[in-house]
Amino acid sequence: MGSVLKGVFGMLSDSRQQKFEIEMAREARNNEFAIKFQENLNNGEGGAFTRATRRMLALIGMGTLSFITCVTSIYPSVPLVTISNITGEGRNEFLFGLLSFQAAQAPMVVTTGHIALFQATVVLPMIVGFYFTPGGRR
Repeated sequence: MGSVLKGVFGMLSDSRQQKFEIEMAREARNNEFAIKFQENLNNGEGGAFTRATRRMLALIGMGTLSFITCVTSIYPSVPLVTISNITGEGRNEFLFGLLSFQAAQAPMVVTTGHIALFQATVVLPMIVGFYFTPGGRR
């Protein structure tokens, strides 16, 4: 009985190993095609145009967002959006409304200083990371 079970489980294990090897070969082939595609894209006739276009778009984006960040940093207290309850009273709800408490609500104001902080700490580093760092080989 033990040898029969060993043979059955051995066949299952072998079929899984074979599927794994086929999948790995497929992944290796796809990676080779992706590398060849990137090489042709960057080193072909339009490679210099592609790099120049990416850099130009990055500089336009960085320049525009840097200007907006500077302006919003100079005038940080200009309100953009104010959200408030008309009566000034509301409820704080927790656990999807199972617990709720009466609360006075102060208006929430989004100012240009918030926009400047968000651009300087999130948006500009993302642009720098995406456009100005080397892509590397995959």
